[in-house]
Amino acid sequence: MPISLDTSLPESLYPLAWLVGTWTGEGAVHRPGDTDVPDRRIEQQLVCTAREDGTLAWRSTIHEVDDPAPLPPTSAFARDDAAAPAPAGSGERTLLMREDGIWSVGDAVPGQDLAAARAATPGDPAAFVSHALQARFERRDGAEESWAGEVRGPRIQLARAAQEGAEVTDTRMFGYINGRLMWLWEHLVPATDTEGSTMAPYLSVELNRA
Repeated sequence: MPISLDTSLPESLYPLAWLVGTWTGEGAVHRPGDTDVPDRRIEQQLVCTAREDGTLAWRSTIHEVDDPAPLPPTSAFARDDAAAPAPAGSGERTLLMREDGIWSVGDAVPGQDLAAARAATPGDPAAFVSHALQARFERRDGAEESWAGEVRGPRIQLARAAQEGAEVTDTRMFGYINGRLMWLWEHLVPATDTEGSTMAPYLSVELNRA
């Protein structure tokens, strides 16, 4: 599905035009490093709204559902050793996370051929330009997180670290695919005596426009 540009948006938000709107869907939550806790289904409502100052307001509400996680491709957590589907749960919904955020699009990332991008046909991947991206999220418990990354066409990559210059502890990846918003959040699993540190899925979600 092609991306339609709402020209009433602030120009600074053109790179995020495909994210603006209300989204609902489901996915899975996984607890990295804790193999005793099964993956469970989650439901998300996401509202992304343009602000007058040229930034994007983000409000995400995620409930965990006492049911098995959806099967792939919705879930990124298929396990090779899964012998049989997990039994159905009670279906009870519990608030897992609520966060509000502000997204800011920065300048084009250096080193790109901007003239070639402007000359490309709209929708052609050659027309996509990578822009710096900053996001700040605040949880219901008052915790705040700062993320940084870039947006290029219908794809976003964000990362965060505990402090500047430290190892990345979390990543979020978003993609607008066939009219749906798909995104994945990964946590860093610390090294053990037998394995080094690695990034592992925490949330995997597939959303439709409401």
